[in-house]
Amino acid sequence: MIRSFLIAFMMLFGAQALAATATAKGQATVKYESSLFGKKVTPEVRAQAVLQAQLKAIDKYYAEAGDAQSQNLDAIREKVKADPDRYILETAILNEEDRPDMGQYTVTLRATLNVSQLNNAVKASSAVAQAANGGQKSKLTFIFVSRQTDSSQRFDDREYQAVEVKAQGKASRSGGQYRESVETGGSTTRKATKKTYAIFPSNYLKSVFNGVFAGAGFKVVDAAYLEPYSKGLLKIKSVETDFKSGNDLQPQTERNVAAGLQNAKVPYIAYGTLDVRLADTDPATGLFRVSVAATGKLLDASDAIPETKAEVGPIQAAGLGPTEEEAQVNALKKAAEDVARELLSQMTNAGIK
Repeated sequence: MIRSFLIAFMMLFGAQALAATATAKGQATVKYESSLFGKKVTPEVRAQAVLQAQLKAIDKYYAEAGDAQSQNLDAIREKVKADPDRYILETAILNEEDRPDMGQYTVTLRATLNVSQLNNAVKASSAVAQAANGGQKSKLTFIFVSRQTDSSQRFDDREYQAVEVKAQGKASRSGGQYRESVETGGSTTRKATKKTYAIFPSNYLKSVFNGVFAGAGFKVVDAAYLEPYSKGLLKIKSVETDFKSGNDLQPQTERNVAAGLQNAKVPYIAYGTLDVRLADTDPATGLFRVSVAATGKLLDASDAIPETKAEVGPIQAAGLGPTEEEAQVNALKKAAEDVARELLSQMTNAGIK
């Protein structure tokens, strides 16, 4: 009982801590000139090197998060330089090297980043946040489908073999001389594995997507409430049916979704899939481990011809838990948050508001 409580406590509060902070290494080298006392690194030079290394650590964190996140950093870089203590919680010096003969000082450090403050700075600089301050928030809805492979049909390779016999020579009244040659060839046809998926309810993920998009300043509309205003064109059931047998919406479904958004006067929809893999055991903790592959797309239906503005995935995420169900829920929440944030990063870079 106590063990279960401790595990639940660690998973709850540990996950929150991980979500709010991150660590990254950074290294910087600063050149300095000789003084009256010869070449010697000064406190000012050391502080300059530490600041540059801290900024390199933030660069590394965003670089590992993907291209879209790196572009977000460009938008807030000056803010971070102006007030680094706001975005860096702790700094641990790992190594220092002073080379008076070369007049350079190098420092390597590990920085603990305040990811919440960095994300808030990105949100504040986004087009939608600035529009929200002026009272002009865009409406957005979303449909994400959680699914698991229900059946998988693999087809055998189909082989075709051909043999061609050629005869060469000449005939006469007394007989003939012939020479035969044989040529062989063929082809192998392969057919992709056919999968079908079982859809399972995951309404609790609505709060994850709603939190990310609404937190960025969008006016989020529940797709269930949007259906009647689409004049029967946007149907959650149709989207789920398409994702039962494939990774994309059928063209007619996509056209209906876009036309339904235009009828309801909602310009944006985010949609995608979260594929749940079979559970296994985490060798480090002995807990159940479930992985999820997530994809997402943002469609802009504000014009007559809709346009895809952002597309991400597959993004891999994993969750742990004392039961398979808890591991699955944790993995789905992590994947949902990752795919929503990556979509939001691309939307921010595209200036969507």
